Amino acid sequence: MLHDPSMPAPAARFESPRRDVRATAGVPAAGRWQRKRRAAALGLALLLIGPGVALAQSDEDWQLRQEDLQTQTRVWLRPRPDGVPAFRATTVIPARLSSLAAVLLDDTRTPEWVYRARQAVPLSRDGPTRGVTLVITRMPFPLADRESIVAWEMTQDARTHVVTLAGRSAPQALPPHPERVRMPQFESQWMLAPRPDGQVDVSFSGVGDPGGNLSGPVLRQFVASAVWEAPWFTVHRLREMVRKPEFVQAQLPFIREPGR
Repeated sequence: MLHDPSMPAPAARFESPRRDVRATAGVPAAGRWQRKRRAAALGLALLLIGPGVALAQSDEDWQLRQEDLQTQTRVWLRPRPDGVPAFRATTVIPARLSSLAAVLLDDTRTPEWVYRARQAVPLSRDGPTRGVTLVITRMPFPLADRESIVAWEMTQDARTHVVTLAGRSAPQALPPHPERVRMPQFESQWMLAPRPDGQVDVSFSGVGDPGGNLSGPVLRQFVASAVWEAPWFTVHRLREMVRKPEFVQAQLPFIREPGR
């Protein structure tokens, strides 16, 4: 009987017998499902907000998946040799850097705008711009929720004023929860680049592995949509969150606005 490796046996709570039969007898191309399992990380990696992630940003091999001309919001996917696609979402938002940074750093509001986020729990802080956070991702039944341990850091370039919030997996910070599946690896990065017209170019990119066994038929539709829906949903919700009064008025002493 197939089950998420990090889940205790028996796994019937999360994997039905019908799923197991189809996963073993109806899907002979195991390598194809391994690639799809990893592709689902695109949806889950959107929960990982937070040092120095070096993700390729050239336009070569990036494939445009979704576009909204009115808001200048776009999502690209990029194949990778190991079968884990990378994602990149971009948009333009009329907001201050402090307002956008305040949304990204507010763990209590994460479930309001990040794709499938159930909860974000701060584990440790090293000042206001560096820390470790536990992020729990809500998964569709009968799958177990995913959890990510995110080591994150926010920095700002003194010359360009570009703000970067980068995150990486830090599984050693907390033992896995027995009823969730730990995401073993990921990288993600937010970049906020101020424009001369007062708006901000926002970029969100990443790649990751959701962990566990996601090859069952229940996940086929989820994987196909999460690959692009996760960055699309998150970026659009960020546009809405930053307009809330508490974020419009946010002042962060470690963020410098252009012209100051």
